[in-house]
Amino acid sequence: MKRDTIEWLACMLLASVGLVYAIWVVPYIPTTDGPQHVLSAHIENHYSDPGSLYPEFYRILPQFAGKGFALLFAPLESILPWRLALRITLSFIALAFAWGFALVALSLDASSSRRPAAMLGFLIALPWTFYMGFFQFVVGTTFGFYTLAFVLRRPPTTTARHVVLSLLLLVQGVCHIFTAILTGVVVLVLAVVGAPKEQRVREALRMALVGVPAAALLALTFRGRELRVSEQQAFRWTMGERLSEISRWFVPGPGVRAWLVIAIAVAAIAAVLVRRRRGAATPIERALAWSAVGFFALACVAPLHIPGWQFFGPRFSILGIALGLALFRLPASLSPAAMRAVVPLFTACCLGSDLVSASLHRQLARGCADALAGLDAPLHFEGPRLPMIFDPSCATPRDSAHGPIPRASLAYNIPLLYLVEHGGIGTKMFKGTPSIHAVEFIGTRRPPPPGVRPLEIAQSEWFDKDPKLRAATLTELAADGMPFEGIHVYGGRAEDFTVFNDRGYVTEFQSGRMFIGRFEGCPAELVLPASALDHEAVYYEYGLFSRVQLDREPRSFGLRAVKRGTPVVDGAIHVPLGARPCGEIWVRVFWDVDGSASFTPGDRTCANAVSQGHVRVNVSREHASVACALPP
Repeated sequence: MKRDTIEWLACMLLASVGLVYAIWVVPYIPTTDGPQHVLSAHIENHYSDPGSLYPEFYRILPQFAGKGFALLFAPLESILPWRLALRITLSFIALAFAWGFALVALSLDASSSRRPAAMLGFLIALPWTFYMGFFQFVVGTTFGFYTLAFVLRRPPTTTARHVVLSLLLLVQGVCHIFTAILTGVVVLVLAVVGAPKEQRVREALRMALVGVPAAALLALTFRGRELRVSEQQAFRWTMGERLSEISRWFVPGPGVRAWLVIAIAVAAIAAVLVRRRRGAATPIERALAWSAVGFFALACVAPLHIPGWQFFGPRFSILGIALGLALFRLPASLSPAAMRAVVPLFTACCLGSDLVSASLHRQLARGCADALAGLDAPLHFEGPRLPMIFDPSCATPRDSAHGPIPRASLAYNIPLLYLVEHGGIGTKMFKGTPSIHAVEFIGTRRPPPPGVRPLEIAQSEWFDKDPKLRAATLTELAADGMPFEGIHVYGGRAEDFTVFNDRGYVTEFQSGRMFIGRFEGCPAELVLPASALDHEAVYYEYGLFSRVQLDREPRSFGLRAVKRGTPVVDGAIHVPLGARPCGEIWVRVFWDVDGSASFTPGDRTCANAVSQGHVRVNVSREHASVACALPP
C-alpha cells in the first residue's frame, strides 16, 4: 500500500474518532422522533417477556419497510441498556454515512485529487434528518451511498450486476422506501447519461425493470395506509421563513458552518458545469451535478408537508448536499506533495466540525436536562401514562428561524423514553400502518386521549401572560390525567406542579421544569339523606368549573343515576364519586320530576345548591364528603 494511501486512511480514521466523540460526548442526544423508534423497538423486543403487559395494549404489525433503524438497534437493545445500544447504533450509522460518502467520491475518481473530497462526508454525517429523529431515513440514505458507489465504480452492464443492483434497491427500500426512490432516480439518470444516445431508451427500460422489486415494495406500503393531512400544516410558513432556516436543513447547527459547506458544494457543482462547457467534465459528473441541482431545487420549493407525510421538502437536502460535495476535487495541477499536505488540512476541518457538533450536542443536552433528569430515578409504572409538554422546544428558541435545528421539537417525545426506562403504556405511537410501523394499539384498557385544546393553550404565549387562564388550563390538564396511572409534565413551574398535587397527584419525581406524578385522588363520595330515594328517580353529576375559562359549559364527568336499593349506612346514602376528584368541584343532584332523565327547570335540586343546582365544594383526602340536603 502506498504511503499517501496509508496517510489518507489514517486521516479518515482520525476523523472517525472525532465523529464518534461528538456522539458520545453526552449520554443522549435529543431528537424529535428518535424516542418513538426507541420505544417501538423496545416493545418488539419485550413483547413476549413473561408477565409483559404489552399484549394487552399493543399488537405487532407485519412491518416490511422503514426498518432501517430497528434492524440495527433492536438486537443491541435486547442485550444492552437502551442508552448504550442507542449510542452504538447512532455511531455505526454516522460512520457508515461518512465512509459510504467517501466511496461515492472515490468511485468518481480514485486519484489523489478526490481524496480530500472523500473526507467531506464527515461534515454532513449528522444531517438534519438525524436530529429530527428520522433514523430510518438516514439509514436508507446511507445504504444508498453504497448502492451509488456500486454503480459508479462499474456501471451495471451484465445481468448479474443488474440483479445485484435490483436487490440493493430492494434492501434500501426495506430500510426506508423513499430513499430507495431517490437513489433509483439518480441511478436511472446515470444509466441514461452513460449510454450511447441510440440506446438511452432501452437503458431506461432496463433500469425500470431493475427497480420493479422496490416499486412493488412501494405499492405494498400503501395497503392499509391512511393518507391524512399533517397536523403540522397549521404552522404558518412563508418563503422568508424558509430562506431563513434552509441552510440548517443541509447542515444543522451554527449558520457559519452550514453556509461554508453549502458554498463548497455549490462551487463544486459550478466547476463541473464550467468544465462541461469546455468538454472536460465526464457524463457521470454532469449527471451528478444536475441531480444535485435538482435536489437543491426541491429542497427550496417542495412543500414542507404533504398529505400523510410531514417534513417532505427538507428531506431532499441530504442528497443535494452529498452529491455536490462528492463532486469536489482539487486542481490536477497541484503537485503530489501539495496533494498530500492538503489531506491533513481537511482532516483538521473535519475534526473542527466534529467539535462544533459536540458543542451543539452539549447545548441540546443542557436545554433538555430537566426533561431527561428523571430517567435514572427508581420509578416503575404498569398502566397508561399521559404526557403534557408545555415547551416542546426543549429550551431552544421556539421560533424555528433562530433555532439550531429547524422545526425540531426535541422535548415532544422524550416522555416515551420514560416508558422504556420505567415501564407503562403511552397514549400515542406512529399511526398503525402495517407496512411501515412496528406496533399499534389494541383493546379498550387504554383511556382515550383527551382533547388537545388545553395543551395547545399551555404551549401558547397566553399561558404565560394570563394567570387566570393558566390556572384554568392546569386544572383542566389535571382532570385529563385522572383516568391514567400517572402524568408526565415538562415545561412547567413549581407552582404549576402544586396545582397537580392539590388535584390528587402524588409527586414521583420533580426536577426544575419537569414533574412526574401518580394519580391517587381523593376517596370522594356524595352523601344523601336516607329518604332521598323514596319518590322520584335521583340523578347526579359532578365536574369542574375550570372550563368556564376555556368553554361555555363547566366540565362534567358524566351523568349517573343513584340506584334504588342503595343501602343506608349510618343514617345516609353514600355514593362514591368514581373519578376520585380532589380540589374544588361541583356536584349537581336532581330529583327527576318530569321523568326526562336529564336536568330540566322543573326538577328539584339540593337545598344547599346554588346556580343551576350546583353544590360547590372543596374536596380533599381529609374532607372527601359532599353533602346534599333534601329540597323543600
